[in-house]
Amino acid sequence: MPWKRMSFKDGKVWAETDDSGELVIERGLVRICYRQNDDRTYSARADALSEIDHDAYDAIKESKKKRKKAAAKKREAGESKGPVGGFPSAKPCATVVTEDEVPEEAIVVYTDGACFSNPGPMGAGVVLIWNDNRREISTFLGHGTNNLAELHAVRLALEAIKNPEIPVRIFSDSSYVIGLLARGWKAKENREVVDELRTLARGFPDLAFVKVKGHAGIELNERVDELAKIAAEKGR
Repeated sequence: MPWKRMSFKDGKVWAETDDSGELVIERGLVRICYRQNDDRTYSARADALSEIDHDAYDAIKESKKKRKKAAAKKREAGESKGPVGGFPSAKPCATVVTEDEVPEEAIVVYTDGACFSNPGPMGAGVVLIWNDNRREISTFLGHGTNNLAELHAVRLALEAIKNPEIPVRIFSDSSYVIGLLARGWKAKENREVVDELRTLARGFPDLAFVKVKGHAGIELNERVDELAKIAAEKGR
């Protein structure tokens, strides 16, 4: 089947067409991919696809560049500071943004880790949302600490994403995880896991965290907390 370059949620995708150039629509959905001839395809609503407005697209692209530059400046300002102060810093592999800076085309992720007794049985909870798709993960992790569970929750989320080229925004209430991955904190504990997670995170060109307040009634943050505790309960 041929493919046509189309606009989708302020970005560009390849959409499946028939031989006449018309979109192939099944039950209101069109197959799309982010790279031509990519084996990994997704579904998008036909009414969400449109012809490319190059002027509008260029304006959006320029706006994204400005947001990335602003985020980079914030990151650079915090690179010389460790979790307490005075510790050597590591190169961040993500940025920190506000909820208002989350692009519409991003995969939205919520993660949380739980641990009974600390150390004790650990569990991870993850919710991933992209367009109309939602996936939940609840996994028992074995014996360890709450911080280790938080790290593994982010790892599970990133490993579940098939297309790293799509922007990813991780909502987390863990200052520990955000500090290690996005603020240049040096890992004093869990170094092997942190190094592996940083390597994984660097495979995502547009990865950022959104800091949320824990146990504040935020629906999806409460949900991943519940999923993490359910998983940890299996080890008790």
